[in-house]
Amino acid sequence: MLILTKRQLKFATVLLVLALLVSPAIAQDPVTVTIFVGLGTGTSPEQFEPQMALQERFNADHDDIQIEFMIVPHDTSEDQLTTMIAGGNPPDLVGPNGISTIALFLDNWADITPFIEADQFDTSDFYPTSLGLNAYPHVNTGLPLGLFPSFIFYNVDLFDAEGVEYPPADFMDASWTYDVVRERAMLLTLDADGNNAASADFDADNIVQWGYDDSWTSAREKIAPWGSPRVGSPTNEDYTVAIANNEHWVQGLQWYSDGIHVDRFIPGIDGVAAYEAAGIGTPLDGGLIAMFHSHTWYLTELGFDGIDFDVEIAPVPFNPAGTRVATMHADNFTIPDSSANKEAAWEVMKWLTSPEQIIDVCLIYGCIPSRISVADDFRAELEARFPDINYDVIFESINYLDDPNHESWTPQWGRMEDAMALAESKVITGENTDAQAVLDEANATIQALLDEYWASQ
Repeated sequence: MLILTKRQLKFATVLLVLALLVSPAIAQDPVTVTIFVGLGTGTSPEQFEPQMALQERFNADHDDIQIEFMIVPHDTSEDQLTTMIAGGNPPDLVGPNGISTIALFLDNWADITPFIEADQFDTSDFYPTSLGLNAYPHVNTGLPLGLFPSFIFYNVDLFDAEGVEYPPADFMDASWTYDVVRERAMLLTLDADGNNAASADFDADNIVQWGYDDSWTSAREKIAPWGSPRVGSPTNEDYTVAIANNEHWVQGLQWYSDGIHVDRFIPGIDGVAAYEAAGIGTPLDGGLIAMFHSHTWYLTELGFDGIDFDVEIAPVPFNPAGTRVATMHADNFTIPDSSANKEAAWEVMKWLTSPEQIIDVCLIYGCIPSRISVADDFRAELEARFPDINYDVIFESINYLDDPNHESWTPQWGRMEDAMALAESKVITGENTDAQAVLDEANATIQALLDEYWASQ
């Protein structure tokens, strides 16, 4: 038996007390959650400081978790994230992610469903339409952060100059259709002599102003609003059958093709090059486009301080099927499944999307907060920054998003997107202006991709 002297016993007691004091400190060393920024927005110089302020706020309020933003150049972000994941050194959160980049890396994300269930997390404050944007049958990639609904920006002065009626702002006004967009856009498309595209004297080789443009949209987004039962998806519900040549998409792409090459109210590749050559920063900036289809993020792209005309917004039109589809972009943060800190990353995700933080986060990234409870406060922020815009159009458009989304995942997502982009390119360049033909070709390619994918499973 070991017998300790009083001095030894006293010394051992001191050591025990020190051990008890030190052990909790070691156990409570904070977990660092690295947030990878670069796949989407967040890389502009003016966004650096607000993100650092967000980091400092979180870290000051938390002892157990600290966050660290890792901002990488957008052009190299996909390769860098792929390398980090493959090398066993993944970040703990990635974002803000758009629907397209989430689809591109879909196999790499953790499913947050177990965290929601374990916490009994209440999602009722999120717009119901937002909850499914990045959720698939086998994985829910993250809590909704921000929404970017789409609508029509229009140059009020150009409408006034030609005496053309403004687009209606009333979402119940079913008279606002793609046929009416075409009619008004032709009246707003002018040649160098001031003749519009509806005039017999119109010189189609000398256009100086166009009535409509959506050159900043992807192939699927251009035709998703046209009423397909699968809206923005080129496949059926179980991803086994290609439906890219459905009658609704054909109708939409033919409208677009005719708008460029027949009716001439949409700038084709030469027209876009012409107004870009004039030094215009964005399509609406130079006053050569009357109507431009885009999203809320365009509010920050459009140089309001530098333009000398009035801008307003209107809902997207009704399609021939009698429905309205306002295509939606959306952001959230995702957790790589290989992260060693998924539980801590979940806590950070909840914080970023909480009612207390989401306004500040969305002001950094230019999105509409996905929480209903902060809509009035955020609207006040927007009105202060961009006055004289009809914000009812922005918030009402959220109710008409495309589901399935035009950026949603499909098997072989990247190659499928390439097939659709090729079809769009053929129409824009005039290589083939027959929408049925180019979509038949795209459909065959997509079906082959689906067959290849399922054969490998």
